[in-house]
Amino acid sequence: MKNEVQEMINRTNGKIENTPMSHYSRVIIEREKDSKPIAVITNDDCEVADGFRVRLKPVYPD
Repeated sequence: MKNEVQEMINRTNGKIENTPMSHYSRVIIEREKDSKPIAVITNDDCEVADGFRVRLKPVYPD
């Protein structure tokens, strides 16, 4: 699983992914085993459970 996450980070780390997400109002990250929320991310806010962190990538002007 961690390897897949790192691959996605590497794949989306360039100019191709310099556009904002437009199809979702929020993203909720949960643990698979008990659906416990880990993070909630919106366009202007982010809340994350203790022991985790979120890194946001801004959209840079062309």
